[in-house]
Amino acid sequence: MSSSASPPRRHWLLSGATPLTLAMTAISAFYLISAFQMTSPLDNGRLTASFFPVLIGTIALVLCVAQLVSQHRASRGAATDDGKETSTTDDEASAPLLSPALRLMLVTALYILAFSHLGYLLSSALYVFVVMLLFSGREKWISKALIACAISALGHGLFEQLFNVHLPALDLFALGLGNGG
Repeated sequence: MSSSASPPRRHWLLSGATPLTLAMTAISAFYLISAFQMTSPLDNGRLTASFFPVLIGTIALVLCVAQLVSQHRASRGAATDDGKETSTTDDEASAPLLSPALRLMLVTALYILAFSHLGYLLSSALYVFVVMLLFSGREKWISKALIACAISALGHGLFEQLFNVHLPALDLFALGLGNGG
């Protein structure tokens, strides 16, 4: 094979999965801002309904920024490797479209969007199940689904009974499936 000139490199902010990471960073930042606008996360030393949205928003924002830093470092490393006689086309072709961190951020964003529509139990069980599939594969998916349901039920009991925080429930009427009565 004859070697051909590689196309000019695009800026790291416009290449690969970085635009998705930037979008997820913006969504996380807006989510965190809206969580802070609800109420104070703590009231007289007790957790309030905004504590966990603030916690989730903070974690999501930190993960997004860490992913951006990682992508920037990888692009700088790739730029210094350009002068070397290595071929990365096979590596790039076999690399997944989204890194595990980006997949987790995307699933978390979908969870946040689904939470108020599907309720805590269903959205959390689906979220935990999908995260387990992302990190440990599709083997034994039935036991993973049961574990996800158990974790969701335990979390529900923890919030409702211990913290006295009422979580959203599945609203069939809002989804167009209820009888309205």
